[in-house]
Amino acid sequence: MRSLFIFDSLDMNAKILGGVQLCSQEFLKLVEAASDSIDYFEVSVCRQLSWRIRRKFHFGSYLLYNSEESKKELIQKIQQTQPTHVFINKSELIRFTQLIRELLPNAQIILMSHGNQSGDDLYELAGEEGARNEKISKLSATWQIGQDLVTESWYRHRYIDCVCVMSDEEAVLERWLGAKKTIVLYRTVSSDELLWQPVPDRVGFVGTLNHTPNRVALEKLCEEIANHYPLSIELRVVGQPVDFGQSLASRYSFVSYLGALSEDDLKREVATWNLFLNPIFWLSRGASMKLGKAISWGIPFITTSSGKRGYKLTTNFLTTHDDAQVFVARMLELMSDHQNIIEAKKMVRDIQLSSPTSDSLASLISSSLNVQ
Repeated sequence: MRSLFIFDSLDMNAKILGGVQLCSQEFLKLVEAASDSIDYFEVSVCRQLSWRIRRKFHFGSYLLYNSEESKKELIQKIQQTQPTHVFINKSELIRFTQLIRELLPNAQIILMSHGNQSGDDLYELAGEEGARNEKISKLSATWQIGQDLVTESWYRHRYIDCVCVMSDEEAVLERWLGAKKTIVLYRTVSSDELLWQPVPDRVGFVGTLNHTPNRVALEKLCEEIANHYPLSIELRVVGQPVDFGQSLASRYSFVSYLGALSEDDLKREVATWNLFLNPIFWLSRGASMKLGKAISWGIPFITTSSGKRGYKLTTNFLTTHDDAQVFVARMLELMSDHQNIIEAKKMVRDIQLSSPTSDSLASLISSSLNVQ
């Protein structure tokens, strides 16, 4: 398999690694392991005035990247490498697939999906706490999600041979959108055990705080704790933006906001948590990258049915329903006896050992694409 991997360099590297970078790096590692040879092609967001206007006024869908800008360089790359398989990192690059099909009619085109735009936007439009579910904003968002769904399906029906996803849930959605083939690449989990020294009553959360699933989850958790339970818990919050974190800390005395932390500082901080909280109360795009970090670091965690998507969890002990009341009750139940936390840590180790490996997933890619 001679592979070409197309990606935006900003999605691969950052000073503080986010979910996009972690997922991109993992996808690239799998493609490299599955390939006999691999070349790389970088693209960047289109800054043309006409495209910026189209994005601003919703004149189209998936308009971050303009394949015509890179056409000359892509033709040269393809002529040099003659790939048999072209892997596209992220759904946002979907418009490249038409050009690739024209240039390589016999190659297989594989979308490495982090999730679709419509997967995040549906709640923003229809959910109770959605950011665009009222008045003119709702009208604009309704128009946009309609365009997004049509675009997502249009390219799958015509140009894409296979979509790699991170969860069973998204595999079903991809079939509905028209994907000819799907491969579920569950999250790999490496072992990077931290020196765990939990501080009594301390739990923590890390993430992009104004991302709607995180924002809603944090606010619901804090309300539940404040209204129904004694404030013996210390909730440590890591992430940006600063104004949201500071506001949360000012409203709830049990919240300690730490800002954004470097990877090393984050490890030192997380090593003091009894539980790593991963509350996700509805399905959104992709899988939770931060849950993989908790498992890798050997930190006991609690998540939800939606939060565990993309992971091979061997126990329900650490999982609750998608409900803030149930989540907080379970958190406090675990915290009531340190032996529960010790048992949870043992389970995290079991999850590390039972999770897929890069080699097993690379073999899955090869076999699924009928590579001899």
